[in-house]
Amino acid sequence: SVLSLFDGMSCGQIAFKQLGIEVDRYISYEIDKYAISVTQLNFPNTEQCGDVFSADFTQYQNIDWLIGGGAGGGVWV
Repeated sequence: SVLSLFDGMSCGQIAFKQLGIEVDRYISYEIDKYAISVTQLNFPNTEQCGDVFSADFTQYQNIDWLIGGGAGGGVWV
């Protein structure tokens, strides 16, 4: 299972696919509606969870990969 924070257009899934790594569950935290629509078009089984800052991470068990992209647009101060 993969937990992706600030998933964007799911470049993580593209990388896993290119590397031949099978992913049984991909959980995405992303809020940009355009990035989410691209992800769902390319990877329709992606679990979209919304805003990472309101997440309850205690619900996740047996996560094999924790990945993430840095948010853009001046979010990091």
